[in-house]
Amino acid sequence: SFRNDGLKASDVLPILKEKVAFVSGGRDKRGGPILTFPARSNHDRIRQEDLRKLVTYLASVPSEDVCKRGFTVIIDMRGSKWDLIKPLLKTLQEAFPAEIHVALIIKPDNFWQKQKTNFGSSKFIFETSMVSVEGLTKLVDPSQLTEEFDGSLDYNHEEWIELRLSLEEFFNSAVHLLSRLEDLQEMLARKEFPVDVEGSRRLIDEHTQLKKKVLKAPVEELDREGQRLLQCIRCSDGFSGRNCIPGSADFQSLVPKITSLLDKLHSTRQHLHQMWHVRKLKLDQCFQLRLFEQDAEKNMVHSLLISQAQITTLFAALFHS
Repeated sequence: SFRNDGLKASDVLPILKEKVAFVSGGRDKRGGPILTFPARSNHDRIRQEDLRKLVTYLASVPSEDVCKRGFTVIIDMRGSKWDLIKPLLKTLQEAFPAEIHVALIIKPDNFWQKQKTNFGSSKFIFETSMVSVEGLTKLVDPSQLTEEFDGSLDYNHEEWIELRLSLEEFFNSAVHLLSRLEDLQEMLARKEFPVDVEGSRRLIDEHTQLKKKVLKAPVEELDREGQRLLQCIRCSDGFSGRNCIPGSADFQSLVPKITSLLDKLHSTRQHLHQMWHVRKLKLDQCFQLRLFEQDAEKNMVHSLLISQAQITTLFAALFHS
């Protein structure tokens, strides 16, 4: 469900919590996702490797269809050292795994003309443009901008992290459980049957233990967690006591994946129950057949022994006569 080379929020949690960058769920006028680097005074303190991992992770958050439209990157350099912008843009060019449509760089108005010439010599594969906050609202609708850019898009970074961690844990647990259930399906689909009574008893015991595994599968527990997450995303009950989830556009794209995974868990377990009962019936029938064969074999041996005794008696009688 996440296109990030295996990276999860927990893998980048320290730098994620610092709010070095974030995806708010906002969209530009083309429908492309927005990646924001908020104003900060210590960009130079961030390790390049940490930054690379962070932008790789954030690039995986919007849905694949949205990412294909290309990101609009907003870099707020207010309060930052200007010589840090080029290393940041270079990191984006080298490490960002998705297409960047444009990088919009915000600086105070009295800064423009002084630095424009120096910056213009740099070459990047994406367009760069320096704008004021006022100019930014002309390029991106204010409803898609967070409050630091005079926008009205609701975004709470702590809530976003909390929900993202919960979602990733849910997906990991649900996919792992589904894999376990599918392994049990393969076991139940086995065609071989025991050739003797003891083998039949052993397989029946194993089959009984397998049912216990099916019954212990925490499908209901995961279903409750999935329903809770769906409520959070749909803003029905809110998350952590709040009314709505920030960045909901990106979370909304996960709703079909959550519901599909829950449906798959329920249907797979139901199918497992059916397969278990079918195989149980076959194992019971096989056990009865092996018992019959065992009894028949015993009767045959007993009959042979009786016949042999009768022949011996007959020969003895003839000999004495």
